[in-house]
Amino acid sequence: MNVGRQIQAAGFYLSGLLCLALTVLKLTLGVSWSWWRVSLPIWVVLGHHALYVTVGFVWLFFVDDGAAGEEIPIRQDHRPYGYQLAAMLCSFIFADNLLGRIEAHEATVWFWPSPGRWEVIFVSGILSVACQLLFWRRVVLPGNRRARGE
Repeated sequence: MNVGRQIQAAGFYLSGLLCLALTVLKLTLGVSWSWWRVSLPIWVVLGHHALYVTVGFVWLFFVDDGAAGEEIPIRQDHRPYGYQLAAMLCSFIFADNLLGRIEAHEATVWFWPSPGRWEVIFVSGILSVACQLLFWRRVVLPGNRRARGE
C-alpha cells in the first residue's frame, strides 16, 4: 500500500474514532454539542477529499497530454503529502468556523475563541485550496502543463 492510501485510510479511521469519542462524550456527559458538531471529523475528511478530487481534475485538465499514447509523468516520492496534512488542518478550521457561524455560538470548545468569523472562514478555505494546488503541482511533474492561450 502506498503512502497516499495509508494517509487516506488513517484519516477515515481517525475521523470515525473521533466521532465515536465525541458521541460518547455527548451522550454520557450531556454536553450540549449539536450532532453536526459531533460528526464534524467525518465532514472534514469528506470535504477534504471532495476538494482533493476537484482540484485534481482541474489541475490534470490543464496538463498537456503530449503525443498520443504518452502518459503524464507523476512523481513517486512521498514529500508532497505535507501539503495534504496542511490542507486537512485548513479544512478543519474552515468547517469548525462555518459550523460556528451556522450555530451562532458565543464560544467554541475547540482550540480558538473565534466561532464563525468570516475572515477565518475565507482565509482557511483559500489556504485549503492553495495547499491542494501546491500538492498537485508537486505530484505532476512541471513543464507538462499547457501554455496559457493555447
